[in-house]
Amino acid sequence: MKPQSTPAPNYNGAVPNRIFMAWSSPQRTATLRTALMIAIIALCVRIFGALVLGEGAAFGPDGTGAQAAVFLGGHPYPLHIQMLKLFGADARALSMFCGSLNCVLLWHWGRRVGLGGAGGWLAATLPLSVFPGVLAAGDAPALTVLLLGVLMSTYGGFWPVLGGVTAALSVAVKPIALPALVLLVVHPMSLVGAAGGLLAMRQFIQPLWAPMAHGGILGSWWVSTGGLPPISWANWLGDGLSRLSGTALWGLIALVPLAALLGLMKAESKRLRLAALGPLIAAIVVAALFGDRLELRYLSAAFVVSLPFFGPLIKDSKMLFALTILGIWPTSAVLTQLAVERTSRDPQATVAAFPTVNWPQVNTTVLFDACSTDGATHLRNLAYQLAEMAPKGSTIITEARADGREGELFWPLQVLRPDLKVAVQ
Repeated sequence: MKPQSTPAPNYNGAVPNRIFMAWSSPQRTATLRTALMIAIIALCVRIFGALVLGEGAAFGPDGTGAQAAVFLGGHPYPLHIQMLKLFGADARALSMFCGSLNCVLLWHWGRRVGLGGAGGWLAATLPLSVFPGVLAAGDAPALTVLLLGVLMSTYGGFWPVLGGVTAALSVAVKPIALPALVLLVVHPMSLVGAAGGLLAMRQFIQPLWAPMAHGGILGSWWVSTGGLPPISWANWLGDGLSRLSGTALWGLIALVPLAALLGLMKAESKRLRLAALGPLIAAIVVAALFGDRLELRYLSAAFVVSLPFFGPLIKDSKMLFALTILGIWPTSAVLTQLAVERTSRDPQATVAAFPTVNWPQVNTTVLFDACSTDGATHLRNLAYQLAEMAPKGSTIITEARADGREGELFWPLQVLRPDLKVAVQ
């Protein structure tokens, strides 16, 4: 009589979850050890990034405003504010934690669907994964919520639908992670949950389905076509592809079409092959939407979720570790060059003198303008001084700055002295 054999795990969710409950203790220990190792490496890289960029005013899109909203309320993305409360209103600390956790979630998802864990390792050090994880912004936390939902969708029963709803919930943190929804294609029922979730939270994506023609990026995401959907969709997508091909070298966007090709060639199921195309299509759409206003940061979610499709190609652990370490090079180039820009334009910020990695070349002016403003730390320190000295009920007036960056003065001031009035001229 032949001994009964245990069926091999099917990472598409076909095998009941009791298989995973039956793991031997050494298997669980090895899995947890690897996950912890990825988390530690990812966190160390992000701590290094934070040290390079230095201390001062919150450095990141809407960092100061989001931190103030913890006390004042009124932020357009309430789930981000709730997450900030857990981290003492420190937006950068939240990003560092979430950015590291994202690598583990991506690693686990890749293993669950049969692609292996290469994506999580690569995400630990590559620039478009690390950079959002060192900013005072909602980018990394939004991707955490979405990837958690994607991972939940790989389990049986009601989990795919619940995972889809959870993934959709990321728009209440920040809609920038929406391109990562393409991973839900692997488990179609999760798309039902995501559609229902997005319908319930449609106010957070209103700039997409109900754009305001002259409302700026906050009013419309159809930036490249004057605030409204395009007339010629084919030309629009063609422009997006052209824009994608011209992105700066440090973003390594060329890896996205390569991942799509590898997924089509190496993935074992039709759903995975379809999902492999998702990040590329999402990146083209994002580039088409924003046109000249495209920032590489907007492509981060599509880039990160393309990485697991390198798994079938990179199976040797030594090669994978070497590629992970190699990813620190372009990341260091971005961070050290940006630190030099911050030293010049925000002199009151405390920026350590790390050696600068000069290649690949980075347009730090654009990055700095998206994350801060000239003399931002001076404005924050001025807010502290005014909070101590300004007469009760007085009005503080300053010049308007691009993208509402006068908030570097006004937001801390309103938290410390709600009685003061603020105005721009």
